[in-house]
Amino acid sequence: MLGHQIKVELNRILNGKQIIKWLLLIFVFPTIQFFLIKDNYVFYRQLDLFLRLNSNFVPLLFPILVVLVYTTEFVGEQKNNFIQYTRIRIPLSTYLLSKLTTNAILSFIIAFFIIFIPFVFAMYIEPFLGIVKLYPTEGNPIPYTTFEQLLFLGNLPYGIIYSLWVGLNGMMYATMALLLLMILEKPFIALSIPFIYYLMTNYITQALGYDQFSPSYTIFPFSIAQQPMWTVFIPFSILFIILVILGFYLKETMYIRYE
Repeated sequence: MLGHQIKVELNRILNGKQIIKWLLLIFVFPTIQFFLIKDNYVFYRQLDLFLRLNSNFVPLLFPILVVLVYTTEFVGEQKNNFIQYTRIRIPLSTYLLSKLTTNAILSFIIAFFIIFIPFVFAMYIEPFLGIVKLYPTEGNPIPYTTFEQLLFLGNLPYGIIYSLWVGLNGMMYATMALLLLMILEKPFIALSIPFIYYLMTNYITQALGYDQFSPSYTIFPFSIAQQPMWTVFIPFSILFIILVILGFYLKETMYIRYE
């Protein structure tokens, strides 16, 4: 039954309006960033262009972007008391789990492409266009970043693995938002908490001098020197624990919440 309900959700959400929204989420900010940086930075490698394309907008707004993929659609169902009516034909637990699974799938895919499309452009398309000029290093140090340890596998495997990592984190933040929506009665607060958590943990880790454990630097490590790979799993593990706690709380209270 769960598999069928997930298919129903995917078929319902896959429409022209949603596809346009997802394309905007994927392309708008990297495109704006490209025109801002193409003549204002010195690039030694094509990879440097990719790293710059994912600076500024996407790291700052990341939790908001992934929440916009699907999570906000759930707000309308809550306001219209639609969920109470679905309990007549489908178990509440199955219905909510199908929403969480659909949300996870879609937010993962969109977050993946937010990174992978700029990677393909920077590494394989832009060199043919020749818009950006590469300069010789002339002894200048190249600022290597976390995840470049994977470059020994090749450029494409690095791009795929790193994009999967961002997709996984995007899925986690979107899941946090949807769980909070299912638990709380105030949608604005529920949707705001992941972004506030992201900003606050960034601020706290940097204020304490532990920048390497900042969520933004472990997902988008372009403004910090290369760190050991294990560091990226610390904030990820904390976020995972939070999701487990929220999931158990929802399981215990969902029938009270939607009675």
